[in-house]
Amino acid sequence: MKTVILAEKPSQAKAYAEAFQQRKKRDGYYEINDPLFTGEVTITYGFGHLVDMVPPGAYEQRWARWSLENLPIFPETFQYEVPTDKKAQFAIVKKELQSADTIIVATDGDREGEAIAWSIIRQAKAFSKEKKYLRLWINSLEKEAIYDGFKNLRPGEYYFPKYKEAKARQNADWLIGMNGSPLYSLLLQNKGIDGSFSLGRVQTPTLYMIFKLQEEIKHFKKEPYFEGEGEIRHQNGQFIGKMEPKRSFKTSEALTAELQNLGAHIGVQEGQINQVIKKEKQLRSPRLFSLSSLQSKMNQMMKASAKATLEAVQGLYESKFLSYPRTDSPYITDNEHHYLVQRLDKYKGFLGAETIETPELFPKKRYVDASKVQEHHAIIPTKTIPTKERFSKLSRLQQAVYLQVLQTTIAMFARNYIYEETTVLTAVNELKLKSIGKVPIQQGWQAILNTGKKKKKDLQKLPVIQEGELVEVELKSLEKETQPPKPYNEGTLITAMKTAGKTLDDNEAQEILKEVEGIGTEATRANIIENLKQRHYIEVKKNELFVTSKGVTLCKAVASEPLLTSAEMTARWEGYLRKIGENQGTPEVFLENIKKFILHLLESVPQQIQQVDLSKEVTGTRQIKALEKKNDQLGRCPKCQNGIVMLYPKVATCLNPECDFKLWPIVAKKKLTKTNLRELLSKRKTSKVIKGFTGKKGNFDAVLVLKEDLTIGFEFPWMNKVKTEEEP
Repeated sequence: MKTVILAEKPSQAKAYAEAFQQRKKRDGYYEINDPLFTGEVTITYGFGHLVDMVPPGAYEQRWARWSLENLPIFPETFQYEVPTDKKAQFAIVKKELQSADTIIVATDGDREGEAIAWSIIRQAKAFSKEKKYLRLWINSLEKEAIYDGFKNLRPGEYYFPKYKEAKARQNADWLIGMNGSPLYSLLLQNKGIDGSFSLGRVQTPTLYMIFKLQEEIKHFKKEPYFEGEGEIRHQNGQFIGKMEPKRSFKTSEALTAELQNLGAHIGVQEGQINQVIKKEKQLRSPRLFSLSSLQSKMNQMMKASAKATLEAVQGLYESKFLSYPRTDSPYITDNEHHYLVQRLDKYKGFLGAETIETPELFPKKRYVDASKVQEHHAIIPTKTIPTKERFSKLSRLQQAVYLQVLQTTIAMFARNYIYEETTVLTAVNELKLKSIGKVPIQQGWQAILNTGKKKKKDLQKLPVIQEGELVEVELKSLEKETQPPKPYNEGTLITAMKTAGKTLDDNEAQEILKEVEGIGTEATRANIIENLKQRHYIEVKKNELFVTSKGVTLCKAVASEPLLTSAEMTARWEGYLRKIGENQGTPEVFLENIKKFILHLLESVPQQIQQVDLSKEVTGTRQIKALEKKNDQLGRCPKCQNGIVMLYPKVATCLNPECDFKLWPIVAKKKLTKTNLRELLSKRKTSKVIKGFTGKKGNFDAVLVLKEDLTIGFEFPWMNKVKTEEEP
């Protein structure tokens, strides 16, 4: 009897192998010997996906060429292939799986993990009724957790519907991409728009969310308004009061008239303390982290991208310091709560927080609720705590992620933060002014978790005041402006994707999105954002996301197709995909509906594109085409600050037609690298000394600098001197 364990990647297989008594590394797999198993046991692995869908041309030669006449592209059956660079490992995996009596699926425990495992098993022709299939389901790569997981394997067929769900999603995305992308690209090219445009089930509505907000900001017109505020002077101190109820006025005259109505006026007058209300309030510690909430937090704290945070927490998971990262749950079960309590003192010791009280060791429903943990629990520290030396070798982002997760977890055991809130109502005849002050009573969990800067309104400390006391009140008219919404950053976009259902009118769609957590999944949202960047639909400037000219073009083109621009499409699709995963729906029905949708696009989009005004986008064709050649982009123009500097064979120029900035790649007979040129644009100087320049007095070495007048100069660090290009 032979048992083969199929892991997702080499590092995972290595962690599994190290959990057993004896192991021997072979080419592409491990041999295992452990009392847990009888017979021959091996662990083999993929490199993530070992199997991909074939391109359209593999079905029919005519489909290899983009042509409107060749659409729709509907294969009778979908075919798969092993990429050339993965064939050697696949051959090893295939041999192992075919020789197995029992196959243990040990890829990541999610929909994508099922897709990876079963696509490999089926491509290897190792799927048969004679074999037994089991499933490993764990939340940690610690030896103890792995071994416990192998002692408590689950039936493999229980998760097979998740594979059917993932496969249906993959097939649907392929159909949308292979039909929608050429359809829109060719029609846009007919209108003079150069470049290729890709569409995606989640990618396109996400892009449109950013575009809609960008348009709202672009067309936002600031409007002045006025508010009344009083500076209240008491013998024990002064403080600020706001009009109660809170009101704003379009003109200063309207505010003045209302004050007069209430028996008050701008300037100094007498007032009286009407009410002093004191209330004790409490704040509970933040919820534990799902992947999305952690990505949002790290973007807020460190401007880290969603992808960077996912990679950091994945690395901590593989280092056995944090639990499984791709989770959408902020809850844990009693099992996790138990081991956290057991190791609480050690966690506090790592943070140097031994003196901070954490007396609430009972499971609180806010954090511990097994009924709300479907696949994986919240991201929490494992039983393995890094040594100070090991921690120091982690990247800066990994250190920040680990500390944030650890502090948030420990805060769960601390008391609530308690403060006294004092509300003072001051009267000037009929005018009421409201003042709020807060004084901490019990730090509780805030002693563990740094909550960041407090808002100004929370910092007002009121003097000791008694009801009925007279005060001096100076009323002021404050002129303010309405403010546009802020652009998305990756943190707020992740949150918007997760809560997209709140913007829908369709109640059923709202409920679906509520259950599936918006558009995309915890595992895919970071990749969706990265794809939008890589396809040059969006760019990041100072941690804010902006739609490029190419992205604007696509958004205008798809604006007439609501199923391509809103979360409603994802709600409907995810709803039925979930039914497939629960064995209540079939991939065949789902894909038939996708095909009907594509036929609708083929019929309606040509007329829609014809009616769209893309005159501005046609003039930007040069920049869109340049976006396709990312390797030749050097960076943002230092002169106009808007255009992209593009490298051509003899010169680098700004793509903004109104800008004349140029940068020559050959300086003093030395050809500069793209890295050199990019550093000149981004940092105004090269990071290293460049060797091999030729001047009037012979060869020399120097650091290049981009001077204030945007000409190139030479810097000689050892001489502390900058010269022009002509001087050496």
